[in-house]
Order: sequence, then structure tokens, then C-alpha cells
Amino acid sequence: MVVQIIQIEKEREETGGGINFHEYYKSEGEGLGRVPTKAEIIQAIVLMVILSVITHNYVERNDADFSAQLTKFSKSLNGTSGPTALAIKYGYTTDQLLSIKNDAEAFAYFILKHGTGASYSKGWTDTGFELRSGKGTVSPTWPMGDPLDDPIPPTTFVLPGIEFRFRINASFAKDQKAIYLTADGITMGIESTNSPFVPGDGTPDLEGAVGSGGHPFFKYTKKKYQGINIYKNSNDGKGFVFSHTVNDPTYTDYAALPAVGVSAVWVYRAFYLYKGEEVGTISKDVSVTVTGIVVVTP
Repeated sequence: MVVQIIQIEKEREETGGGINFHEYYKSEGEGLGRVPTKAEIIQAIVLMVILSVITHNYVERNDADFSAQLTKFSKSLNGTSGPTALAIKYGYTTDQLLSIKNDAEAFAYFILKHGTGASYSKGWTDTGFELRSGKGTVSPTWPMGDPLDDPIPPTTFVLPGIEFRFRINASFAKDQKAIYLTADGITMGIESTNSPFVPGDGTPDLEGAVGSGGHPFFKYTKKKYQGINIYKNSNDGKGFVFSHTVNDPTYTDYAALPAVGVSAVWVYRAFYLYKGEEVGTISKDVSVTVTGIVVVTP
């Protein structure tokens, strides 16, 4: 029964159909159209859900994870000096590669701004939804009223439907069954590895730079964690001390900067947080050089 139900579901998948249980039992001669028992229906539904997850779950549902997936896909195909070996192997065109790159950059900017709790938050949420799942023919614009110079947004506006295009571009490689390798798909981020989430295995991929007003700005991949605990060494002889608990995928350290014209190197490291506890391995140290600046007030 298990194999037969899965086979029927596979045959109907392309047309969007499901399993007609009465038809199934009639065709199999199990009572000539008898009504299946509740237990049998539950078993079949569970199998259908499992099958659906196995065949369709390579696209990340969480927006931040989806953004990371888009970036991975783009980097696997767009090299620093031209198309990568994977792009050449599967014959991606210049137009395809540029579209993939623009989509990844646009959605990454949305995640960055949305994650910092930007003003006009509903506008940003609506823009992100339209970018990912919209079906319009006009490129969404970034919500007005927010400072769009830190960082500067992508210069290319993309049309709605990023996820739809991502699926098409992923299928472009997957459908070349004579040469497609699952290992290639994993590299491109278009295969589900079905790896279990083990909180203790994580290491934050902390990245830092000088951000708004000369303050250190950080980002990391949140995944399924609560957030991170950041530790900071201000090179004041105290070593690393706890600095901040961060629940968003980005963080700005607004600590007072050195005196005007004076520079200092601040070093940061982080642990992942899961259910209120630090887990996994501490991140690599990230150094940011800060300099005191003159603050001009109106």
C-alpha cells in the first residue's frame, strides 16, 4: 500500500492532483470501492506529507534562510572574474547569471534593512513579500523615509517573483538529468541535505565593518538559533567582556567612540544562543578599527 500510494502521488504531482482514496481502493480491488478506514487514511496522509517534504523542500521557507540560499546559488555560478565551472557546465547564459545575482543582492538588502528594525517596518515587510512572491510587472521600490545610504541599496531594481525565478533557474540545472549531480546541487544550494539541526554544532559566521556614524556593524546567519551573545575586547586591558545579546541577524555597537581623531581596534567574538543558553563553538575574532569623529548637530 505504501509504495502504491507514493506511485499514485508521483503520477499526479505534475497536474496538482492528489489521491482519490475511493478510486485507489476500487482500482486495487480492495473491497471494490469500499471506504478506507480512518487509520488507513491517516497513514496515507502522513505518507503524502513526507513525500511532499522530500520532493519540494529545497527552497528555504524562512526569509533570512532563503536570502542565504539565493546568495549561495549566485556565488556558486557567478565567479569573481566570470562564470564558474558549474555555470559553464550547465550552460547558464549571461542574462541568467545577471538576473540570479541581482535577485540575490536585492533580497539580501531587504533582509538587512528589515532585520535592523527599520522605520516604516510594514512597508519593508510588504516590499519583501512582493519581492519574493509577488506577481506584478513593476519593480518594488524601497520604502521612503528610511536612510538608504547605510549601506547603499543595489542599483538594479528587480521585478517581483524572486522565488519563482529561483525555482526556474534551479530547475535549469536539475532538468539536465544526463549531467546533473546531487553534489553540484548541494554546492549550489538547491538540494535539501535533510541534516538534523544540532544546536551544539553551530559556529556563528560573524562579520563586521564600520557602519553608520563610525560605529561597528555586524551581521551573521541566524538559522534556527535564538540569536548570539557578543563579547568585546576594547583593548583597554580588561580582555573580552560580555557586550550584548543580539536576537536579530544584524547589530550595531553604539558604544562611545574614542576621542576625535583617535583610533582604536575593538575585537569581537560570539556564541550562538539556543533556548537561553550559549551553545556550539565560539566564532572567529572580528576586528573593527574605530575612529572618533566630529558630530555635527543641527
